[in-house]
Amino acid sequence: MGLEVQVHVASTRLSIKAVGEYSLANLYDLFDRVKEESAKRATQGVILDLADVAGTIPIMDMIVLGKHCSTIWKSAHRIAIVSPMEGLHKVFENVARNGGAQIAVVPNQCEAMEWLTLDQ
Repeated sequence: MGLEVQVHVASTRLSIKAVGEYSLANLYDLFDRVKEESAKRATQGVILDLADVAGTIPIMDMIVLGKHCSTIWKSAHRIAIVSPMEGLHKVFENVARNGGAQIAVVPNQCEAMEWLTLDQ
């Protein structure tokens, strides 16, 4: 079963919230959708809120997901991911950044907004 996804459009960014149970396939599909939604609306900044995605993400999955993100997002999108401690964390972020993605994993919406507005 997939994640429930809500997309909200602001002037220069997207806010996407996902709710449901973690699975590698669910996040893989979600990351593909983030790319599609961002391209469709020509937005470069995205806040992806995973705070309500239940379950622990294994380290190996974080590596696979980080590589996937760096492949599909590249540097065209600046994405702040809100994730709890048992969710995505710095391992994922480092893999994605090493592959060229502009990404940050942060604990809350405020830090996501701050990161998105840095250097702009």
